Amino acid sequence: MELKGKTAVVTGSSSGIGFELCGLLTDKGTSVYGLSRRRTPLEHPGFTWLETDVTSQEETDRAFDTVLNKHEQVDLLVNNAGFGLFDSIETIDPEAWNRLIATNLTAPFLCTRRVVPGMKAIRRGTIVNVASIAGKRGFRNGSAYCASKFGLNGFSEALVEELREEGIRVCTINPGSTGTAFFEHAGIEAKKLMKTEDVARVILSMIELPDDMLPDQVVVRPL
Repeated sequence: MELKGKTAVVTGSSSGIGFELCGLLTDKGTSVYGLSRRRTPLEHPGFTWLETDVTSQEETDRAFDTVLNKHEQVDLLVNNAGFGLFDSIETIDPEAWNRLIATNLTAPFLCTRRVVPGMKAIRRGTIVNVASIAGKRGFRNGSAYCASKFGLNGFSEALVEELREEGIRVCTINPGSTGTAFFEHAGIEAKKLMKTEDVARVILSMIELPDDMLPDQVVVRPL
């Protein structure tokens, strides 16, 4: 995808991978809208922050209404918002489970449904879902998080088959251990952590591949 002059929406833009990716995209000449609950501290003429709880259909629809009132369609959607919940099955709070599923799985659905019609109209577009290596294999005390990321991978794989004939690419990246505040709460000691900016660059390289190439189910992990 040629990014100059395109319109992108990135969820979870306030920090980590989402924040780094917003910066990279704006540097490419993309009009970027960051959706997050906390303010995104990015000062760039090509960036707009929209305070949004992406687990809320009302707030998500309002954010996309704002974007689509200014642009004919969204060319790029990056479903990056997410958080972790790591505990034993006996002690996971059901409300916390529901909040995690809403953030990690339902939010990508709510966002994707708003961009697909415009992408279909021009037979072009890219959707990137940021999953996790935890969506490929389970680990101790990770039942909630793994369930959400396995679900996101399944959502992505189904959308590949649904949308590829419409000219729409659905790409998934499954990062391993990454140096974010999010990872610190996992209770897992990693020998090595990837930098958030490096993972963001991998996502950028996926997006910038020619429109007739589909970087599907990319896994990156520390060496």
